[in-house]
Amino acid sequence: MKRLLCLLSLALPLCAQAADNMSFHGTLVAPPCTISNGRTIEVAFGNDLGVNKIDGNNYKQPVSYTLDCEAGYTAGGLAIVVDTTAPAAFDASAVKTDKTGLGLRILVDGQPATFAKRVAVSNPASPPAIQAVPVQDPAVTLTEGAFEATMTLRADM
Repeated sequence: MKRLLCLLSLALPLCAQAADNMSFHGTLVAPPCTISNGRTIEVAFGNDLGVNKIDGNNYKQPVSYTLDCEAGYTAGGLAIVVDTTAPAAFDASAVKTDKTGLGLRILVDGQPATFAKRVAVSNPASPPAIQAVPVQDPAVTLTEGAFEATMTLRADM
């Protein structure tokens, strides 16, 4: 038994030894395009949204942004990505707000957004149109008060 243990203890270091056989390398570069020169995009809905008029059509607002690319950049492979860490539980295309039962549905070129999905951009000077429209959780009665929400819009190469 001692002899078997001794042989096993000698063999284990041989099994554990392995030479590196893979390497990784690359080059980090700054993205050639940014959204609105890195500034925060503000969308104001105003102070008079009727709690009984939130229907997914009323109060639709454009999201005004620019896609700013380095001089000479061509749009091969360029896309925008709309994303959020706080989707509304009642609408897959809506951002959750801090107001219970209220979300903001995001539309890209008139269609409900799919978060984290690349949307191709053929011309940086004319990027896809984005809109936001208030939507209500049908299980909740909205109450008066201010609201806020955030999301991310990024250029993706």
